[in-house]
Formats: sequence, structure tokens, C-alpha cells
Amino acid sequence: MPSNKAATAPEHSKQQTVQSGLSAKGISSALAKLHEAAETIVAATGQAFYVWDIRSDRIEWSRNFSGLLGLPETETRHLKGRSFESMLSSQSQQTRFGVIVSAAGTGKNDGPVPYQCVYLLHPATKEDTPLWIEDTGCWYPDGNGKPRHAEGSIRIINDRRKREEDLRRQTDFDDLTCLPNRRSLEKCLVTTIRDAQNRGSISTFLIMSLDHMDTINDVHGFETGDEVLREAGKRVASRLRGDDVVCRFSGAKFGLILRDCPPAEVFDAATRLLKAVSAEPLETAAGPISINSVIGACFLPRHGNTPREVIGNAYKALRTVRSDVAHRVNVYSADPLKLEENRRKARLSAKVLAAIREDTVETCLKDAGVTFGGERLFELKMGFATSGKEDAGSDAERSFFDLGRELDLTRHIDLKALDTVLAALEQPGSDVYLLNVSRDTILDSDWMAKLSTGLAATGNAAPRLVVGISEAFALSGKPEAVSFLKSVASLGCRIRINRFSASPAAFDRLRSVPADIVMLDETVLNWAENGPPDNDCLKHVEALASAMNLEVHLPA
Repeated sequence: MPSNKAATAPEHSKQQTVQSGLSAKGISSALAKLHEAAETIVAATGQAFYVWDIRSDRIEWSRNFSGLLGLPETETRHLKGRSFESMLSSQSQQTRFGVIVSAAGTGKNDGPVPYQCVYLLHPATKEDTPLWIEDTGCWYPDGNGKPRHAEGSIRIINDRRKREEDLRRQTDFDDLTCLPNRRSLEKCLVTTIRDAQNRGSISTFLIMSLDHMDTINDVHGFETGDEVLREAGKRVASRLRGDDVVCRFSGAKFGLILRDCPPAEVFDAATRLLKAVSAEPLETAAGPISINSVIGACFLPRHGNTPREVIGNAYKALRTVRSDVAHRVNVYSADPLKLEENRRKARLSAKVLAAIREDTVETCLKDAGVTFGGERLFELKMGFATSGKEDAGSDAERSFFDLGRELDLTRHIDLKALDTVLAALEQPGSDVYLLNVSRDTILDSDWMAKLSTGLAATGNAAPRLVVGISEAFALSGKPEAVSFLKSVASLGCRIRINRFSASPAAFDRLRSVPADIVMLDETVLNWAENGPPDNDCLKHVEALASAMNLEVHLPA
């Protein structure tokens, strides 16, 4: 008598067939149609699927694989894992086998392990367009956790890769020179500093600055200036070794990393780079243009452990070399006296800014010893309040304007001075106030906005304010200078041209801008006082100024 189990098995199979409504043949047909639909979908979406038996190294592909990659019918390398990877370009940094093996080595894996890799494939011949492939799938381990087989898909991502490359170039490269930009430079500095520390070697960082680019832009135009930058960058790049780096740093400056370049070699290397730019004129659409450059250098990691420190020290060396025409290469030196002086300036800058922020600046309007329109002219003096003089040390008695020029805080101090003078103008009276401003302040839109708003609150006091600006900027002919002078005059203020050279050219330029007073430069006064007894230079200047309705002030 047969057992119940043997008797019920066919019955159970029969019940399943009845429930599904399909025979074994029908199920096989449905699976075939499903497989055909999957092949169609795969082909339509630009993908190809595979199953890879890692032990035998055999790969089975979906039918559209050869057509997708443009392989000839006789091609068989894709049927084996190792021979498939022989089609990969040397530029590929990943392989499917390498990704799977590296994941398998991290420990025992009990279930399917996902993977993804990107590689460059030469499907037929090296003359064909290579294909960037994104390979995604899962591999399955055996009982020991080692890869047994893998299932996955590939897709061509050439368009996506091009977009990514374009975006990377926009992020890491300079459009004008096609060189890496400052962002790339800082990343390279991090790597170079780390390598130098690990290997105990020395590398060099340079900042090369092209001379007189402003003049080239003014005379020949910015398009020619751009050509000069591009050609200079090419020449510098052509003189570098394979592992050196040149980047467009900023403006007319290039940043260079010379790997494994010790102090004994830096001057020779820098001189070769300078000659690369200056040896022959640069060819431009405006004609050949000669240009020189200067270099500031520092050593890694001796002069810095971070990009910020390294760049800052190279800049310090660059600023020093600019004042020495005979020597156009300067290496940063960590002079203890200079370091202490920099620390002193940093402490003093903090005290000046704190005094401005906390409104503890001591201000005083003193008689300037000159008149304008018959009224006395008062000039603002600013300094530390009594409570802050002890902390300021030997600089306590110095004018804030002098400290501003030394510490590069002129803009902050000029804004504070403007507040003080505007407050004085709000008071009734006929006193006239002199407010000297620097070039940096002139280019600051906040200063002009504050002047306009403040004068509106003073009623008709604008004519009692004299704004002083140096001849070097006021009569430079630059649009921003003319615009500033006209804006000040339109508000009703008076204008004084400081350090006026009284040359014929200066008087000629003076006719095209608004002005009310000229303060002669000390050299003019010295020449008039120390010249021949019958020298009437000063009277001649005063007569010319009077003819232009200008008053003349002499330096104190």
C-alpha cells in the first residue's frame, strides 16, 4: 500500500496546475515571453545584463550586448571575465574583478554583496571612440565567503561622464588660461605638504606675478591682457617637470609647486621660469609685448603645514621682492624680528578696531591753520582715548590716520571720521571741516552712501564740508576717480586736491574735474623757497589757480 506522502504529491502538483490555470508548457511559454520582454526593455534603456560564474570565469550576456558596445560578431573576449578586462583602457582606475575581490577581503559575507565601478572600455580597436561604462550588480559568496558568481548590468555613460568632466573643469580650472585654478592649487598643496613630511623631502612653492599688467590693459585693452596671461601661462608650463604644478592663482599671478626642489636649487629654477616669460616678447593680436615678472618663494613643509600658511609666506616674500628691482626672486625668511613686528601689528590692529567698534575713539576738531572762503578750516584728529593709551604702548599718541596707513585699516578709520564730521555739521555754526579720504575709501560704496545720507540730515551744511583727495588719484583720468569727484560736488561739498604738483599737465587735467582748492606738494614749496631770490614760481601758481577760481593751501 503506497504511503500517503507518495499518493498526495501528484495530487498537490495537479492542484497547483489547476490553481495557476497554466500547464507546464504554458508556464515555460510565459517565462520565455517575460524573458523576451526583459531583453527588449534592457535594449531600449541602453543597458546589458550579465551573469558571471567567477569560478569558471565564464560570462553570459543579454543578447543586445554586442550591439550596444559595437562589437563584431567574431569578438569573444567578453565571454570570459579576465579577457573582458583586457579591453579596458589603461586610464581605468577600477575593474569589476578588483572591486569584488577588495570587498571580499573585508570579512565573511553571508548574502549578496552590492558593487559598482566605472571604467573606460575600448570595445573593438583603439581607433574607435572609447566607452565609459558604469557596472552595477551583486556578487554571491560561497560557504567560505569567497565570490562564487555575480549578476549585474552595464550602461554607457559617455554623456554623463562628459558633463561631469565639464563641471570638474569649471570647478577646478581657470577658463582664461586653461590652467588649474586656486582651488586645485590648494588641494595639490595639501598633498605635497603631506608627502614632504612623510618622505622627509623639501618642495618649493612659488607665486609668480607679471609686472605692469594694469598698464597693458589700459594701453592695449583687456583682450590683449588676456592674451598675455594665456601665453605667459603656456611658457611657464612648458618649463616644468612632469610632477610639477602651475595654476592661475589670481589676477596676473601664477602659483607653482616644484616637487623635490631643495633650497640649493630654487634660485636656478625660479630664474629659468622668469626667463621663460621675459626672454622673448609675447605675440598678441596687438603686436609683440615684452613683460617681466617677479617671484616670491617658500619651502614645504619648512614654511607652513597648511595651504594658508604656505601661500601667506610666499606672498610676504613677493611683497619684499617688489621693492628690489635688481633681484627678482625672493625666498621667505622667518626673521624673528619681523615675526615679532607682525605680531605687534596684529595686536595693535585689534585694539584700533575694538576702539572703533566700541566707540571709545578720542576725536578733536583742530584749526588746520588755513581758511576757505574766509572761514577757518577745521581738521579732524583721532586717537586712542585715555583709557586705551596704556594698552596701546608706544603707539598711544599716534594719530589714527597714521595707524590706518600702517595697518591697512584706512577704510575703517575713514568711515569713523565721516561719522564724526557729519555729527559736527549737524550743529549750527559757520565752521568749515576738512575730511581727507584715501583711495580705498573712495572705491567703497558704503562711504559714499553714508556721506549722502548723512548730509541729507544736516540741512544745507554740505558746503561746509571740504573733501580732500590726492592728485595721484583725483587727476588720474580713471572713470572711477572722475565719478567720485562729480558725486561729491553734486552733493554740494567742496573738493581739495592734496599734494598738487602744480605742473602744466596737472593744471590741464584739473580743468576736466570739479575742484575748489589745491594744496601744494611739499616739493613745490621747497623749490619755491630755495630757488633764486627773484623766483616768482609760487606767485605764478597762485595766479593760475586764481584764474581757475581755485584757492591755494600751503603744506604745514
